[in-house]
Amino acid sequence: MKKNFSIFLLILYVFTNAQARRFFYEFSYKPNKDSSRVEKELTILDVTKEKSIYRDYLSISQDSMIESNVEKMKTTGVKIDLTKLFKNPKFMYKVQKNYPSYEVKYTDLILSDYITYPEMSKIKWKISTEKSVSSFEKYKIQKATATAWGRNWVAWFTPDIPIQDGPYKFYGLPGLIVKIEDEGKNFSWELAGIKNIENYNELSLNERLKNKQALVVNKDKFTKMFADFKSSPLAQVRSKYTSEQLNQPGDDGKTLGQKLRDQEETIKKMIGANNESIELAQ
Repeated sequence: MKKNFSIFLLILYVFTNAQARRFFYEFSYKPNKDSSRVEKELTILDVTKEKSIYRDYLSISQDSMIESNVEKMKTTGVKIDLTKLFKNPKFMYKVQKNYPSYEVKYTDLILSDYITYPEMSKIKWKISTEKSVSSFEKYKIQKATATAWGRNWVAWFTPDIPIQDGPYKFYGLPGLIVKIEDEGKNFSWELAGIKNIENYNELSLNERLKNKQALVVNKDKFTKMFADFKSSPLAQVRSKYTSEQLNQPGDDGKTLGQKLRDQEETIKKMIGANNESIELAQ
């Protein structure tokens, strides 16, 4: 009964004036374990009556710009190199939570394939009596703590927003999570804005253009696939060619094998620049 009432409040709160409500979170993180540098990205949690989707804001913020250029090409007949306009987000993954079960679906892009794993890891929160006021919109907030994925987390939630959700995989408190960070302050999210979305499309333009079904695996399989990708990002591409093709020189004198190795080193450097994981190995 309590869960059904919570879902009723969510629907009432979100859909009075919009198809979805978007919560903007400033995500601060240390790119590497011992880094003194803290980087920041804008992320979003889109809440509808069936689900929520968390992702990097850049993954959808450039959609309208690219779509307008596509329309311009149709109208003028002049080709525009869209690859020069599109920027890859720092974080390609997205986290979906289905209501009312709150089943988590984590999806990431490994090379050119979307890989998804389901997860039902319910977080055991300890709600404190400590209360405060948020820096954004001065919401009344309350403290809660939990241990999840090998880290200790401190969260602040607001009953003023009756949504039992939050950024990344966090959920299950009696109000929206306004701020959350681990004790080591390696990762933190803080609510920075709220917007109603009238014409909501949960798929980014990139996802619509790829038009690919995600491969569903379990979390252990995903972890191994991602580790293999980090170790040898272009192994799958390389396996599609014979040794003769890989050793055949091109017009620039470089073999295909050399070009793939160069690309692989570039990818490894990108991965290495942001190598600290939210979830520690269990």
